[in-house]
Amino acid sequence: MLNLKMIFKGIRDNCLKEAFRVLRTNMHFLEKKRKKVIVFTSTIPNEGKTTVSANYAMSVAITGKKVIVVNCDIRRDKSYNNFGLKITHGIESILLGEKTLDEVIIRGFEENLDVLPARYLNTDVTELFMGNEIIKLLKELKDKYDLIVLDTPPLTIATDAAILSEYADGVIYVCGYNMVTKEKLLRAKKILTRAGANIYGIVINKIDAKAYVSGYGYEEYGSYDNYIKGTETLK
Repeated sequence: MLNLKMIFKGIRDNCLKEAFRVLRTNMHFLEKKRKKVIVFTSTIPNEGKTTVSANYAMSVAITGKKVIVVNCDIRRDKSYNNFGLKITHGIESILLGEKTLDEVIIRGFEENLDVLPARYLNTDVTELFMGNEIIKLLKELKDKYDLIVLDTPPLTIATDAAILSEYADGVIYVCGYNMVTKEKLLRAKKILTRAGANIYGIVINKIDAKAYVSGYGYEEYGSYDNYIKGTETLK
């Protein structure tokens, strides 16, 4: 179960906190729109896409901006990124015209952070994301939030991220270190390219500290704790 307090606020790893602040800063300068819709996706399951998107959303919310995380994985038969919350309806009910946003949304999950959950739906999800209802929903969300984070299924599972990228400002691609073959990565990238997606960049996730290689910048994060404690050494 994901708990944002444990993921960001309560996390003891200052290096990890700083990594997400860097991501937040890079996104700020890369795209200075006041209202942003960002798709998070990956190639295969378990690359940490949901954790990365949640951390990013939280890092923006603590700056005072209104943020919502939207679970777009209607295909998965468990509330894996509803943050352990029990729900009876989600985004699928809105897209089917059964519920309104106000009836489904989870407000105040954290300060400045709301969640739009998803419930498993055994139907053609692709059609739901290609209809007018998703456009109407995103317009409604943009009227209420500064940042909309769309957490989508991996591209080798479904092309939902490619479809939703049409309505988004950009895509952040999460790649688990040493988890994906070059072939699969290129195939997934081709799907996004064909959809005309604006790929902001790739977040390399799950890098083992032992695998840090001097010269690639990773060691700079390793010095962070020493720096804030005033125990760093000059070289």
